[in-house]
Amino acid sequence: MLMLMLALLASTSQAAALRPTSEGLVLWLDGSDASSMTLDSQQRVLRWRDKSGKAHDAVVDNPNAASLPLRVNNAMNGNAVVRLSGTSAFLGKAIRTAKGPATVFVVSRRLSEQAGGDTWQRLFSSRPQLANNDNVAPNFNISVEKATAYTPVLNVLELNDVPIGPYAIARNVVGTTEVLRGDIAEVLVYDRILVTQQERQEVFAYLASKWQVAIPPQANIWTRSGPLGPVPQHLNPHLPLSDQANAGRWVLDTRLSDEFDGSKLDETRWHVNDGSGTDSLGRKPALFMPENASLNNGHLDIVFRKQVLPEKYVRLGFKDYSSAMVRTEPRGFYGYYESRARPMNSAGSSAFWLAWTGLPDNATEIDIFEIGGKTANGKFDRLYNMNGHVWATPQSKEHLANGSTWTAPWRLASDFHVYGFDWQPDTLRWYVDGVLVRESKNTHWHFPMQVVFDSEAFWNWFGVVNDADLPSTFSVDYLRVWHRAP
Repeated sequence: MLMLMLALLASTSQAAALRPTSEGLVLWLDGSDASSMTLDSQQRVLRWRDKSGKAHDAVVDNPNAASLPLRVNNAMNGNAVVRLSGTSAFLGKAIRTAKGPATVFVVSRRLSEQAGGDTWQRLFSSRPQLANNDNVAPNFNISVEKATAYTPVLNVLELNDVPIGPYAIARNVVGTTEVLRGDIAEVLVYDRILVTQQERQEVFAYLASKWQVAIPPQANIWTRSGPLGPVPQHLNPHLPLSDQANAGRWVLDTRLSDEFDGSKLDETRWHVNDGSGTDSLGRKPALFMPENASLNNGHLDIVFRKQVLPEKYVRLGFKDYSSAMVRTEPRGFYGYYESRARPMNSAGSSAFWLAWTGLPDNATEIDIFEIGGKTANGKFDRLYNMNGHVWATPQSKEHLANGSTWTAPWRLASDFHVYGFDWQPDTLRWYVDGVLVRESKNTHWHFPMQVVFDSEAFWNWFGVVNDADLPSTFSVDYLRVWHRAP
């Protein structure tokens, strides 16, 4: 991944390669730049000037301390760093008093001769609440959770609904404990979440190249924060909404795609779970029953309802509720999966996913969405849940999960929207109305899977369904699947 990031960096302009993304940058402390520091005759740092252009300078906390932060040349990948001995550090004033998003990057290390001191040494600390402030929101910090030496590392923190500062570098804002013993190379603070994977990767690549640090795992995962912004027009229904220019050279997979315009489901394409064979019976207490899946007015409708269930299922733990699962007979592989759908207006789930659990040593799942359309406290009504699961591999039965949520500006059950998923050998991308909302590295999902639409009783997640909301219907206008032309 490091090589990929460095390749990305090399492809940018020379000017961009010399500095991080500037939009929203409110604090930039660069240990390699002597011109940004006020130094005394012994190369001790008295003021560390902010290079963002916002003048949020950091000032040494105690100029009379026996050991002040020291600028050390040629210390990390040929660059200078600021070295701290655990006795003094830097303080800065408030950067933003209003709550909002923030992203913090810090490159640091500790040599063996710097080991020791408090376990929870601070790299960056923001403390708008100055009294009784330990672990009290909206305070936040990045800490080193050990007193031993560590190799150069890039720490990243992404937050919402926080002020920024008063801040401190290498200590807590209040109190003189937890002062860093180690080197700080660079600090970047943004007053926003970096909204595209490309600009996130550019910042990671800039820091990784400059300081020769490993890129942290969260660089492989990005989830949108905030609204979609401009959405593409669906001018050509024969192409994915997110790629109306056909850059992917898409070819429709007619085995899997369905417009749902008939009077009943095509049995050569779809299987409706009916309790036979190895079919899943549902998530208790809601039983999958085939009569809850039907075609109506050009839609696939999956209904969650209250009803009396057959006694043989009651004995198994199913009671009072039923729903349905519909899955394709053929399996699909890498490609683009798109559906126009409206989740049901109840706490019964609405889900569009890919799965294959047919082999005991290779069971995988990708949730394009799992939505609780109407929950008791409204907590989930706008949450677009995306995930990847690995239930078993030839090497392990350990459950692995890779998920996150995007918060929509509307109730998801209020209308139809277009939901897309681009499954590539190296990358997974989720789209809403043609706009990217999540991107993740494909680490495990390399096996053909069935396409599934269903509704389940997630009592422990979305809460118990309100009977007054039943029956409720999850409607799917179409399923279109494309593969890239060879």
